Amino acid sequence: MSNEEKDYQMEALDFSSATSEEKQEALRQIIDLHDAELTQQILALGMNAQEHDLVRIEAWRALGMAGTSPLLNEILEAAAQLVRNSEEDEDVQIYALQALSLLPVTEAEIQLAQDVIESDAYILVQSAAFAILKANKKLPGAVLSLESLQTHPEFGTSAKRELQSGSGREHQ
Repeated sequence: MSNEEKDYQMEALDFSSATSEEKQEALRQIIDLHDAELTQQILALGMNAQEHDLVRIEAWRALGMAGTSPLLNEILEAAAQLVRNSEEDEDVQIYALQALSLLPVTEAEIQLAQDVIESDAYILVQSAAFAILKANKKLPGAVLSLESLQTHPEFGTSAKRELQSGSGREHQ
């Protein structure tokens, strides 16, 4: 099936009447996300707490491919809102953070990642947040975050390794 056929299939799918399985399958087919209307629909699925968690996870996986979307800022803000919500499902939070690690982020998302790592969040949520720092270690804020995490009990060794591999300099 060509990309045009997949795009048409996605546009033809009515997410409001599709079953969870149909939504998951359609979301799995997405390999690139440029269409603003489709992106908005997928973002709505990812943020809908009434939606099945597996659908929301697939939505966030797809949103990680929206790096050139005109809705990028909305996606970043929605992910931060979801991650900060203590009532949110941890698996959905992990995928929202993983999406952020694939997208061009700002200092706000770098700070969010550090806040998550320094919180009492589930270790897999913290690990997904660390992936944001790792993916963006060329940004000044990420370097500062990694430097501050060098003594962290879980991520200190990884932070040191990322700093060494990112800049070639030694950190104590």
